[in-house]
Amino acid sequence: MMLISTFLSVFIFFSMEGLSQEKKTYPKVFKGKVVEVSQNLITIGKTTIALPRKIKTLDLIGNTASFETIKKGDYVSITLEKNEALIRRVLESKADETVAVIPQ
Repeated sequence: MMLISTFLSVFIFFSMEGLSQEKKTYPKVFKGKVVEVSQNLITIGKTTIALPRKIKTLDLIGNTASFETIKKGDYVSITLEKNEALIRRVLESKADETVAVIPQ
């Protein structure tokens, strides 16, 4: 009986471990031109993203900026974590790159 209990405990532990790994798909990164923007949603190209409550916005040189500075036509990189979004304005030519824009 003890052996069966131990086996079941180990089996359940590894099953739960496998399930928790499947859910860890963050962070997700989206890059491109802003088509629509509101307080709760932002559309990049054809992708609409529901924004979490916590949003950090950065300007072209990496300084903190207000979310309201993001407008249609801006090029951005959005990194989504489970409960947080980081929106970085980028130059048009940098919209598809993963490096940050460094001021000269």
